[in-house]
This record gives sequence, structure tokens and C-alpha cells, in this order.
Amino acid sequence: MATNYNSYFPQTYTQMPYVYGGGAVAPSTSTAPVSNQGSTSFINWVQGEAGAKSINVPAGQTVLLMDSETNVFYVKSSDVSGFPLPIRTFKYEEISQDATEDGPPPSTYVTKEELDERLTELTSKIKEGKSNGKFDI
Repeated sequence: MATNYNSYFPQTYTQMPYVYGGGAVAPSTSTAPVSNQGSTSFINWVQGEAGAKSINVPAGQTVLLMDSETNVFYVKSSDVSGFPLPIRTFKYEEISQDATEDGPPPSTYVTKEELDERLTELTSKIKEGKSNGKFDI
């Protein structure tokens, strides 16, 4: 006569396995909800524009993709339905401290005297009627 001892002594299982070791603490069994918000605080490295195009972007998210081959970076986005938007490409370069202190190069500025000369030339052309509505600058 065979008896089934398993029915008299049911096995109970714990959620966490026993941790071996002196004084080791078992991991907590908290059931706090895990937030998955798609953080973009890390850098994604790609190789060229083809590598940037191959990256999948979650729906409604934007990621920054740094090119490891050239001095450009890409911003890739998708709309809320997950359809990818066109990749935007940006060029980055170092800004020296000398350029920021002095402002833009002096060739982009005109002195007050040069401006006054140019204005007098243009007003004289208008008065003479030589401009025909177009200015030869």
C-alpha cells in the first residue's frame, strides 16, 4: 500500500531564497512601483548618421545622440504615436575664452564715422534719383 506523503506535508516556498554567508542581509521585498520615465540623462554614442538613424526612440521621447566619428550630435524624436520625426543635426565646437571676452570679431562692426559716410552717400543718390529704388551696397 503506497501512501502519498506530499499531501500530508505540503511544501511551503518563501519569496526570497535563503542568503548564505555570515551576517548577510537578504534583499528587501518592497513592492514600491518602479517609475519608467525614459530618462535622457545619459549619453548615447553612435557612429555617423546611419548609426543615429538606427536608434529606436520610445513614443513621445527625445534622445541626444553623440557622434563618435565627427564633431556633430543628433537630436532624434518621435511623436506620441511612436512615428519617428526627422533627425536634427548640430555641429559643436570649442568656444575660446578670448572670443567671449572680446565679443564678435571687429569685422562685423562699423564705426559711427563709416556709417555716417554711407548714409550721406545713400541720401545723395536718392536725391539725385540714381537709385531707382535699388541701392548698390
